[in-house]
Amino acid sequence: MNVIIANKYKDALSSLDIDVIKRLDGEFDVSTIIDTFANFYFNRMIIDITAIKDYFNITNIQKLSASLDATKIILFLDDDPRLNNSFLSKIISLSIYNFTSDIAGVNYLMQNPNGYRDVAQYHDLAANEERELKDAKSSPFAP
Repeated sequence: MNVIIANKYKDALSSLDIDVIKRLDGEFDVSTIIDTFANFYFNRMIIDITAIKDYFNITNIQKLSASLDATKIILFLDDDPRLNNSFLSKIISLSIYNFTSDIAGVNYLMQNPNGYRDVAQYHDLAANEERELKDAKSSPFAP
């Protein structure tokens, strides 16, 4: 059985053809999610990232991954431009490898969860982008 925590994308996540044991709709503090599910057995937890208050604060995602089995979490990402390669790299560093921004991706990840090798390119891209930014700032030709 699976858990769905939804907010902005609750209609899209409702269309999933999966067995759901528990569903929460709304925006929640990460501590509420942890307290609710720390001792709760589930196969997969699908989290609409907009259901986590202050989800851009990577500390909140870190608390979630440290308290729940990150291999069972599927993050349904928002289309916000702040969810870029740097953000993906940070969640990969927290061992959250299952993330997508479409329902087909959720269905796929339910059957075929990602490992590090599947998402390593996002981790590498973010490291390269950060290195290029540092190099550009230290360049004598930088404004």
